[in-house]
Amino acid sequence: MKSLPTLIIALFLTVYSVAGANEQIRLTNGEWPPYLSAKLPQNGAASHIVTEAFAAVGVDVEYGFFPWKRAYQLAVDGIWHGTLIWVKTPEREKDFYYSDVVISDPEYLFYLKSRKLKWKEVKDLKNLTIGATLHTVYPTLEAAEKEGILTIDRSGNYDNLYQRLLHKRIDAIPQVNQVGKYFQRARLSLKDRVKITHSSTVLQLRQYHLILSKNVEENSRFIELFNQGLAILKASGRYYEIISALDTGEYDKK
Repeated sequence: MKSLPTLIIALFLTVYSVAGANEQIRLTNGEWPPYLSAKLPQNGAASHIVTEAFAAVGVDVEYGFFPWKRAYQLAVDGIWHGTLIWVKTPEREKDFYYSDVVISDPEYLFYLKSRKLKWKEVKDLKNLTIGATLHTVYPTLEAAEKEGILTIDRSGNYDNLYQRLLHKRIDAIPQVNQVGKYFQRARLSLKDRVKITHSSTVLQLRQYHLILSKNVEENSRFIELFNQGLAILKASGRYYEIISALDTGEYDKK
């Protein structure tokens, strides 16, 4: 027997199907498990949410997986409708319509237990070297770097950063909770995982959005449709089923 959330979504799909309203939207995607990945169930939890939100309003999604720089540029140029999932910045808002929040996740500093890093305010991070990826924005840390409190050392991907952390070449790595824990489960040995912890202090509550290019005329309508679909998922409880599945590791691997 189908659950109530599933029946509610099926009802909406039936209404749109009968009305002949099915459309297609093309979105660029990338590798950021467990939220986004061509290798994970439903292309990751965030992709799953976006797919079902659009489905609830009669829109089919096609994903294209690209390196992040290309994924972003294809969306900016309007070659693809948009891309997921991104934090909001003034620069990006010039080129994109932003959806309601798709995913929220607290960002922590991951560090070696032997380091015994304790902090409550950014000033407590004085003289630390924070490892970061090349294309991620870190508003709080970047502001602290400008004030001379700490240093941000940007290099490559998470594999590189965690190896540098384990060899004590950097002091900490900022990551949102689900991504940090997934990476450690998937990429580090148990011997290395037990060496790492994260701060109890939240660096920032990260909020991620679907963004659709302002260079595509129909996108102002698509962003409204998506927000309607997302609201349907939340009202039905389906959104929270997906988040629960994420918490229990159901998106870890195919």
